[in-house]
Amino acid sequence: MKYASAILLYLALFSGGVLAQGHPEQSALTQEENLQSLIAEALSKNPDIASEFYKMEAAVRRVPQAGALDDPELVFKLMEIPGTRFNEAMYANVELMQMIPFPTKLSARRSLANLLSEHAHHDHMEKIVQIIADLKSALAMLWFGRESLSINTSNQQLLKRVLKVAETAYSVGKAPQQDILKTNIELAKLIADDANIQEQIVAAESMVRRILNRSSEIPLGRIELSLPSPFPPLNKLLTYADRHRPMLIHDSLNVLEKEMNVRLMRQEYIPDLKLSVEYVRLPMTMENRWSVSAGISLPFAPWTMSKASSRVQEAESEQMMLSSMYTSSKSMVQSQIRSKYAALRALETQLRQLQDVVLPLLSQSIDLLLTEYENGQTSYLMVLDGYRMYNDMRRDRAMTLVKYHETIAGLEREVGVTDISSISTIEKEQ
Repeated sequence: MKYASAILLYLALFSGGVLAQGHPEQSALTQEENLQSLIAEALSKNPDIASEFYKMEAAVRRVPQAGALDDPELVFKLMEIPGTRFNEAMYANVELMQMIPFPTKLSARRSLANLLSEHAHHDHMEKIVQIIADLKSALAMLWFGRESLSINTSNQQLLKRVLKVAETAYSVGKAPQQDILKTNIELAKLIADDANIQEQIVAAESMVRRILNRSSEIPLGRIELSLPSPFPPLNKLLTYADRHRPMLIHDSLNVLEKEMNVRLMRQEYIPDLKLSVEYVRLPMTMENRWSVSAGISLPFAPWTMSKASSRVQEAESEQMMLSSMYTSSKSMVQSQIRSKYAALRALETQLRQLQDVVLPLLSQSIDLLLTEYENGQTSYLMVLDGYRMYNDMRRDRAMTLVKYHETIAGLEREVGVTDISSISTIEKEQ
């Protein structure tokens, strides 16, 4: 018997090693994923973030172009050619022309390009905040899927224990066969739920991999969700969002951009200068001559005045529209922050009650019911009701923890940070 036990132990270890090699995802679950490492991976590999970054780089490169003069024009002319004898042309001209806008126009265009590059920077930051919030929500859903599978497995073990007791009691005539049938039905439901839970896990893993841009060959390790921790008060979150939310800064820059557009449109009334230097060669007389010409545009001509004034009025209307949109965005963000903050507080209270009060009492209750059922001191229906309540509360606790972390991720998105606990530190540094 001693040798047989040793052989069985060896076979179990050997088969366990083979299964671990054949399922790298299972062995990967023994290693915990670090949230900060996952965030760094998303920042470096997510294609949406990279797209916004290169968009920002392109906007920065446009700044020197906006403040530069237009390309000069070089013209070569042969004039008064007899027939097709080009070498007998009366004049050979080379002309260099340059359009020179009024100096304030160039500086305004450069300032506008700088503002647009600032736009792109805040678009990039907003995308980062959004992607990190999506990552945290996806990780919470992945944890919930795996936790549901773990709960399902432990519930199956619990039901197998109940089934064993019911079969023993039935064999001695102390329990009806109905108890065995009901237990088998409950057990079959749990086994059927495994497939649905596995589907949820695959969907959550796919979402995490998409955000991280991680290959399916690289496994995802174990995910841990922490319990509620202190976070800044509501007034501090509202103040921080007003000052630092990239989307709000972007909208405020929209208003400023239109103000600059109005100033630029008003400068359309100022004429631009055109200079030209011409070198003239007369091949027939072997003479060389120079010509210099200058001209200005006439934007204030009666037949073009309406165009410039309409542009100014259009820019002013767009400025008022964007100012109203900015006010609306601020109100919406503040409303979302207040709503999510209230939800966060409610979830925190609910989670602590489930974690510290309800589940420990239900765990004691189910153990007591099983013991009493084994001793014939309680009915099967009491055990089944206790089991179902315990199962529901475990799932409620897991779902509440997921909602708590999803709400934190949503609150961070609205405030404009990737870690809400860092707000106090950031404000002190600033």
